[in-house]
Amino acid sequence: MQYIMENDRFRVTLDSMGAEIKSVWDKQLELEHMWSADPAYWGKTAPFLFPFIGKLEQERFIYEGKVYPADKHGFGQRVEYELTKQTPDSACFRIQDTDVTREKYPFRFELEIFYSLREDGIREDWHIKNTGEKPMYFSVGGHAAFACPPVKEGGKGSRTGQKIRLYGVGNKTELQTLRLNDKGVITQEYGLVKLHEGCFEITEGLFDRDALIFDRAGITAAALCDTEGREYVRVECDAPVWGIWSHPDSGAGYVCLEPWYGICDYAGYEGELSERPHTQTILPGEIWRGGNTMIF
Repeated sequence: MQYIMENDRFRVTLDSMGAEIKSVWDKQLELEHMWSADPAYWGKTAPFLFPFIGKLEQERFIYEGKVYPADKHGFGQRVEYELTKQTPDSACFRIQDTDVTREKYPFRFELEIFYSLREDGIREDWHIKNTGEKPMYFSVGGHAAFACPPVKEGGKGSRTGQKIRLYGVGNKTELQTLRLNDKGVITQEYGLVKLHEGCFEITEGLFDRDALIFDRAGITAAALCDTEGREYVRVECDAPVWGIWSHPDSGAGYVCLEPWYGICDYAGYEGELSERPHTQTILPGEIWRGGNTMIF
């Protein structure tokens, strides 16, 4: 079911399936800020990643010596959420563990996603409570696909030549990126992104090797800019890992800016779930809090 948040500037559509942002319509500029979810390229708009980021080695994980199946990005994007609170400019969605989730993720939890509209964008908060009796291990992150560039209703733009700006990288002229193999897990290879005043251009072939993954690069925000470097969307978050991704076909008019509290597996990983890099931990009865801010 879809729900609407609205203020003087934005009209935002949210879907209870995955608690996903489907549209951010800018009433003042008459522009759509979110990707259209065209299935010819990618049929999602802003899936919520929980309890995993990306793919795990052999699509499984090990917990207390037992092997469990693991879908790419986890099940948080594939379940129906309950709307627990709504005002004209805010909404709260919730899921809890079930018999079905515990078959592939053996933890008891309550997850809430809060959306609140601001004058310049959207604040998204994530609260995860461990309702079980053992420590809970998980990853969580955003996967919002922004129109690149923003378009008039029914329009289509070209991402080629648009720019990406990274905040928090200081005067660095290049950043190392992790690379994925054809199974979607991290290899021992690295890529390099050349920066000019914190920016790099979206070129043909930029996403031929899947996502650009920046691990512990100090990034505090990522933004999309037009060909002149004028910013039109920025995602702010203190996450330790950032993914930037789009379909390799340059005709796909979107780019995902993804703050991650977690990461894909490295090829050949055989360790326990608790030992995976960037895995988050919640003790019984405690609440983990995170989130991000989208500024348009």
